[in-house]
Amino acid sequence: MNKTGFPVKKEAGYATVSGADGKQYLFRVNDMMAYLEREFGKPERTVKSPKETDFRGQKGILVVRGHGWENARGHVTLWDGASCSDSCHLLQNPDNGTFIPETASLWVLH
Repeated sequence: MNKTGFPVKKEAGYATVSGADGKQYLFRVNDMMAYLEREFGKPERTVKSPKETDFRGQKGILVVRGHGWENARGHVTLWDGASCSDSCHLLQNPDNGTFIPETASLWVLH
């Protein structure tokens, strides 16, 4: 977000870490959800038991929330309309391990 004109500010009240570039980076899914809602409003789409087909044809920031990981409540990634920039962690993703996705929200980028 820091390179898109929507920099993360330390005083915003979110859990952040400072990068080598001196900028602040969010690392908690709940904080990223709150940040995105504050900056862009509610997501255009939120689905339960999310699958890749739920978001086909739309591009944006995808936030997947769920349970099963010891140290995280979800994952944030970029969605290009067909796939994620990294592992999506949606239902039936082989990279999920013990993670079970409950909901996914998409902020559409135009």
